[in-house]
Amino acid sequence: MAINGTIGRSNRLGPVTVGATSRTTVANLNFKPKPNVALAEIIDVSTAGVEDGYTLIYNSDTEKYEAQALSNVAIDLTSITGGTF
Repeated sequence: MAINGTIGRSNRLGPVTVGATSRTTVANLNFKPKPNVALAEIIDVSTAGVEDGYTLIYNSDTEKYEAQALSNVAIDLTSITGGTF
């Protein structure tokens, strides 16, 4: 809410306009971020058949990331760059 006003020579508040501003509304005041999220809780990740050493590969047919053995993935991987930290 914005309040605009002017103060005249008599040090009294002149005309005041009260109106709503265009701000984002908080939908849920009780929202609390969850620091530890399991992969199974993420909607676009399938954990069916997960085994040690598997990697997540995106499947455009199912629109989900799926666990796959890296040996089953047809890629030409020469290096992995994790970025700069």
